[in-house]
Amino acid sequence: MTRASSELLSSLSVYQTALVALRAGISCIPIMTDGTKSPAVRWKAFQHRLPTPGQARHWFYDHQYGIAFITGEVSGGLEMLDFDDVLIYQQFVERMREEGLHPLLERIERGYTERSPKGIHLYYRTPLLSGGSIKVAQRPMSEPPYVVSLIETRGEGGYSIGAPSHGMVHPSGLPYVVQRGHLTTIQMIDPQDRTLLLAVARTLDEMPPAEQKTAGKGRRSQKPFRPRLEEIRQPGTIFNERATWSDILVPHEWTWVRRIGKEDFWRRPGKTSGISATTNYQGSGYLYVFSTSTLFEPRVGISKFAAYTFLEYGGNFSLATKALVEQGYVDEDFHPTLPDAPFF
Repeated sequence: MTRASSELLSSLSVYQTALVALRAGISCIPIMTDGTKSPAVRWKAFQHRLPTPGQARHWFYDHQYGIAFITGEVSGGLEMLDFDDVLIYQQFVERMREEGLHPLLERIERGYTERSPKGIHLYYRTPLLSGGSIKVAQRPMSEPPYVVSLIETRGEGGYSIGAPSHGMVHPSGLPYVVQRGHLTTIQMIDPQDRTLLLAVARTLDEMPPAEQKTAGKGRRSQKPFRPRLEEIRQPGTIFNERATWSDILVPHEWTWVRRIGKEDFWRRPGKTSGISATTNYQGSGYLYVFSTSTLFEPRVGISKFAAYTFLEYGGNFSLATKALVEQGYVDEDFHPTLPDAPFF
């Protein structure tokens, strides 16, 4: 086979993949073959609409471009979970198995899995996908760039280079290869399953916890530090620090389901299976509710004080603050004026 005929066949393969992607409702764009992994066209418009078959032919037919799939709403809630190397993916598979979530992973893998030049790409769709790409797990380094990504997502507004891109699309010169499944069989998973998937991935994060700044650091005086009035912590803030989510949710018939890493998963009252919310998502300390069948706004971070206020006092923050003062949630040496506004 001549070089020209080989290049024609490879361009046809990418072109045919583009047509399949469009039939599967996936937006796609051409990628340069200079190792930069950059789009070969102005691509922002295709974050919101699919290219036409004519555009796909113009881009890919008899051209040596790679292909990238646009993630997000335009492609039906498409998201890609990117593992930087095969070892980190093997660790993830083992963690999923330990958590009893291997059936979920197996379903996603069967739907569509790629081997990238460095690691593994998992593709899935999920309803109500919001937000851009996420750094899920990272590793510190002693030299620039000081932090390396281990696991990340490609979400709303992003793109993922995929198979059968080859040649110098990737600077290594290695190809992207389909391992399992097909673009037409990418699985739809519900938001709860996505949350579990990412929670397991976060357990592989190697970054040290952020250092906490201490009050009075660097002060020369050896006298006891007494904060100014505006520095006094409010009862809601103290409650956020001292209370546990079990203290708040269990009396209102929420059921604890499981813990993955530092995140806890909960089931709302009246439900007998599945999960409805998570607490301490990404170390935030907040409650995030998936269900629309609770008094909480879904997919919004809710502090312990706010959750307590809505559950116990119907959203009246003034009454909730007075109750916390009576329960002793105050600075020991100070008694601040009760606020009329919430403290989150």
